[in-house]
Amino acid sequence: MMERLAWLKAFEVRKEPLLWALGGIASFVGFFLLTFPYGSLESRTLSEIRQATGWDIRASEWSRGFPVAVEWNSVSLTRPGAPLIQLESMRLSIPLLVQLFGQRSVEASMRFPGNSPAGAGRLSGVVTGSSWTFQGPMTLTGRAHQIDLAQVVRPYVTRGLFDATVAQRWVGTSSGGIEFKGDGTWKTEIKDLLLEHVPVGSGTLPTLAFSRITLALTCRDALCDVSEFKGDGPDGSVTGQGRVALRYPLQLSSLDLTFTVVTGSGWAQKSAGLPIPPLPPGTPLTLKLVGSVANPRLSV
Repeated sequence: MMERLAWLKAFEVRKEPLLWALGGIASFVGFFLLTFPYGSLESRTLSEIRQATGWDIRASEWSRGFPVAVEWNSVSLTRPGAPLIQLESMRLSIPLLVQLFGQRSVEASMRFPGNSPAGAGRLSGVVTGSSWTFQGPMTLTGRAHQIDLAQVVRPYVTRGLFDATVAQRWVGTSSGGIEFKGDGTWKTEIKDLLLEHVPVGSGTLPTLAFSRITLALTCRDALCDVSEFKGDGPDGSVTGQGRVALRYPLQLSSLDLTFTVVTGSGWAQKSAGLPIPPLPPGTPLTLKLVGSVANPRLSV
């Protein structure tokens, strides 16, 4: 009994410093959350997105999130020559636990309106670096889930659901730019794709439908090679090869891609208006896509 009382007394003596330490940590976290410059984070985030992508962003309102986050509602993205994109919400957060291990990390997510065939599409990603200036080596991991392409790639795409996973490294410069140095992988899948009114030369391609298209890029520094491109559907099958040269901002990235479409049974009727002879089923048709991401050019 005396030994038990001695142990309890020793525990009481040691408990007081522990409680002071826990109270100090809780006070620090509380004051940090209360005094965090959410307004500066909100304005700088929108400025960085505009600079990196060329899109102008407008939101009806923004609010603080827990623990350190900024949330926007009813977001509109606009850019000259591109269709208006509507987002239901957008969120930017800073995970506190990662910061304790010396890394600087930002998590972002976007949610599209829920009027697509599969519900609301979602974009999410994590950017990790060694400093809050985002200079030096950086890493992006991201995912797109069930994005309705008819909302973001009008007027050429009238139907299609987009999924993708991305892992890319780069180096942030002191001028605020990006140098693509490091490995990267991009994997995408599009289901139930319907293309209409795609310009080619002096005419347009007929309506094309594909059940599924997969594309994979393997990047080494700024050059990305197409490691996989294939698709199939009622109008035929398609394979591709080529290279993408990454630039900053991304809309300046250059394309040099070659696609081979093997025509299906419905192609002959649809291709009557093209400046080429009618093609029987099974005939390969080669298409070339060159130029920048912002201004691509398709030719036969």
